[in-house]
Amino acid sequence: MTLYTVMPMELVWEGMWKEAEELVEVRVNGLLMQVQPLESRRGIIVRLLDCPLEAYLNPRYGPGQVIEWS
Repeated sequence: MTLYTVMPMELVWEGMWKEAEELVEVRVNGLLMQVQPLESRRGIIVRLLDCPLEAYLNPRYGPGQVIEWS
């Protein structure tokens, strides 16, 4: 692979070998989503996995939103 860039190589490869964060799959209000856990029963939505199409337009379920599950 050849990269043509003016950016320093340290910036280009930064985080390349970093461990992936732990993600869990939870179902909230009938929507299956991938969540990055914060503390007990709270987390940040990474992406929706199984849901109706209109759920993608709901800002409550957007990536980066903090949710609680039981």
